[in-house]
Amino acid sequence: MKKTSFLAAIVAASLTLTSCFTTGGTGTTGSTGSDAGSILGGILGQGGVAQAGGDILNNILGGLLTKGLTEQSIYGTWVYQSPEVRFESENLLAKAGGQVVAANVERKLESYLSKVGIKQGATIYTFNEDKTYSIVTGGRTISQGTYTFNAKSLTLKMQGTMGLLNQNCTVGMDGTNLCILYDADKLLNVMNSVGSVLGQVSSTAGTVAGIFGDNYKGMKLGLAMSKR
Repeated sequence: MKKTSFLAAIVAASLTLTSCFTTGGTGTTGSTGSDAGSILGGILGQGGVAQAGGDILNNILGGLLTKGLTEQSIYGTWVYQSPEVRFESENLLAKAGGQVVAANVERKLESYLSKVGIKQGATIYTFNEDKTYSIVTGGRTISQGTYTFNAKSLTLKMQGTMGLLNQNCTVGMDGTNLCILYDADKLLNVMNSVGSVLGQVSSTAGTVAGIFGDNYKGMKLGLAMSKR
C-alpha cells in the first residue's frame, strides 16, 4: 500500500471510528466537530503528516519482527519498562483508528498491568542459555520453567513448573528493547493468572472488550523490556 493512501485511510478511519469510541471502552457516545478536529490533530501531531506516518507505522507488528532475532538475543535478564501495542497489519491499524486508539490502549494496558503487579523496574524476566527461565515481580517469583524459541516464527513458548503455566508469545526487538507480545485475549488470561498468584485477581478480572474496547482484534499487547 502506498504511504499516502495508507495515511488517507488512517485519517478517514480515525474520524469515523473514534467518533463513537470512549476512553472507558465500554460504551459509545456522539462526537462533535471539534472532537473530530482534536482527534485529527492527535494523529498529525506537531510534525505534520510525515511525522504521523512514521509514528503510525511504528505500531505495525511486521516492523518489529523484520529486524531479526536469534535465541542468543534473548539470553540474559530483562526489566519491564513499558506496555507495548502492535497491530498485525496496516489494514487492521487503519480499521481500529490508528495511533489514537493505540495510545489509548497503551494507557489502559499500563493501568491494568500495574493492578496485577507488573510495574516498571519491578518485573524481571530471565532467559538462561540452558533453556530455563524465571519471571519475578516485586521480588516474588511468579513463574519458572523451561522455554523453547522458534527462530522462524519468532515465537517463544514458556512451560512453567510453578506459578504461571504455559505461555505462547511473539517476540521481537525494538531498538535494544525486547518485546514480548500476546494476542489481546491471551494476554488477559496470563495477567489474570499473575493476579491470582499474587492474590489480586478480584481487582483485575474482566473481559478484553470491557478493558480495551471493541477494536482489540488484530492487536498484540505485551511488555517492552530493557536488558539489565
